[in-house]
Amino acid sequence: MKMRSLFVLFITIGLVMNVMAQQSRVVVPSQLKNYSVTTSINSERDHAPGQMTENPYVSNPNKAFTEALLGSTEYDVQTNKSIDSRIHLYPDNTIGAAWVTGTGTFSDRGTGYNYYDGTSWGPTNTPRIESTKTGWGSYSPFNAGEIVIAHDGTKDLAMTTRPAKGTGAWTTALVTAPTGAELTWPRVITVGDTIHVLSASYIDYQSMKTPIIYSRSTDAGTTWSHNILPGMDFASGQRSYSADIYAWASPKNGTLAFVVGNMWQDVYMMKSTNGGDSWTKTIIFEHPSPFTFDTGVPMDTAYVCDGLLAAEIDNNGKIHVAFGTTRVLVEDPAAETFSWFPFVSYLAYWNETMSPIIELDIDVVPDVNIIGFLMDLDNDGNLFADFGNDFDKIKSYGNHGMVSQPQITIDSNNDLFVTFAHVNETNSSGTAYLRHIWGIRSTDNGATWTDFTEITGGILHEYDECVYGAMSKTSDNYIHMIYQMDDQPGTGTGADPDHAQNNNEIIYVRVLKTDFGKPDASIADYNTINAFSVYPNPATDMVNVSIVSPIMTSATIHVTNIMGQVVFTEAVNVSAGNNTITLGLENMPSGVYFVSVNANNFNQSQKLIVQ
Repeated sequence: MKMRSLFVLFITIGLVMNVMAQQSRVVVPSQLKNYSVTTSINSERDHAPGQMTENPYVSNPNKAFTEALLGSTEYDVQTNKSIDSRIHLYPDNTIGAAWVTGTGTFSDRGTGYNYYDGTSWGPTNTPRIESTKTGWGSYSPFNAGEIVIAHDGTKDLAMTTRPAKGTGAWTTALVTAPTGAELTWPRVITVGDTIHVLSASYIDYQSMKTPIIYSRSTDAGTTWSHNILPGMDFASGQRSYSADIYAWASPKNGTLAFVVGNMWQDVYMMKSTNGGDSWTKTIIFEHPSPFTFDTGVPMDTAYVCDGLLAAEIDNNGKIHVAFGTTRVLVEDPAAETFSWFPFVSYLAYWNETMSPIIELDIDVVPDVNIIGFLMDLDNDGNLFADFGNDFDKIKSYGNHGMVSQPQITIDSNNDLFVTFAHVNETNSSGTAYLRHIWGIRSTDNGATWTDFTEITGGILHEYDECVYGAMSKTSDNYIHMIYQMDDQPGTGTGADPDHAQNNNEIIYVRVLKTDFGKPDASIADYNTINAFSVYPNPATDMVNVSIVSPIMTSATIHVTNIMGQVVFTEAVNVSAGNNTITLGLENMPSGVYFVSVNANNFNQSQKLIVQ
């Protein structure tokens, strides 16, 4: 167990959400705005072995969002760019969640999985769901069951399904790539028996480098069609793509949509209203000098999409899009290197009522198109001094900016929720600055937004790197998400790792939707107990107190008589799931009593008759 985790078990001040007012943007100092990093355009695919440590659980003992440890992984690159939707809240209050897992030399790499049955999460660190090595599994509900599409590391996709969610055996079948292509980095959505998948061919295909291929099955995966859609092909002027620069919106009312974009091309949306038979392309941002490495034409500094995008469809069928931005420079395309400017980073926003974004320079782009930006969290007005002039302490995650990794959820009221990762100058591991996950909300279809709210703030995560936040596209009173937590910023895998390979924890968190944008003082304590009961009742010499909790916490049991006098008190440690505490009644006179359980703002009593 990590020493940091041992410490948080005993703290009495729990996680709280910090709020950063959006009254004005932070003006990035010229020293930061013009600071650049030179890197290669080639993908990193090699990984080295390392060590593994274990944190058995994460709990928040006081004012807290509900958090739970789902599993862990040494393979800490959950995505190359855009974050897949890897968690789903079902209508019956159950939840399925998936992530990329692997240890050692990663021969066991595959899809990690956990399931919340409405009462508690399952055991952590169960084996991958596939029987062979896979990568980048994408999770979705599938009729009454579940589906994960991953790549098999050779050329095909692995489709792993089971007919009932949360239970039963998983079975895997191959989705064979079209001749001449290699399908990798998949993303899946489903509508009934129809499965829609986006992936990229790792090898050149149909005159394009790493083209994005749309695959569809209308018979639950028995047969497949594979196409490069018109508007995304060589004939339409496209030349190349890269891994994970595409993101689905969840299907809604017969509409399908996804977005595409990175540093070298336009940002655009593809939309279908006939189940994927035909698609309409809409430009969101027109790149000033597209495909510079293909054309060989140098590119002076340009403000572009960083390749991390998210999209969602509202209840009126309108598409909403968020994406990270950065600034890049290509002096010599033949060298296959470029410079990027990590401090020039913010979240751009667009919806279908808006015109295309003409310019992404943060100094000139309209305010309505900016929903997240670099914050001066200590309000000292000097970010340059805050970061200590030591830019090696800022880890890139593959050219992700300081503000990126967006996700969007839209609820039944058409309220928009956006989460993102932000590098905090107030949080450091000692060797690097830490990213935390923040969130914002709009109740007027994206016209205005709340203040920023730090979801992974407070003492509990003061020394944690919290990244790759993935939200469920469905919600109840809460927003549900998972993220990857580590005490060492950056990645331990890849050709140029930031630190030694180590263990990373996959954490589930839920946040009241009404708490997005609230100051600390008005955030309600979160229940950590779902229900309790006493049995047998009436009782004679003993009684069982049953407590159901989604996470590990502490509680106090009180027994009072009919006069209100406390006759018994016991502090108990409550585990995630079902708990039974047995109380002896041998010395208790016959009569009517009340058993109460107190934990945070959970305070309920039940009558007990002792005979």
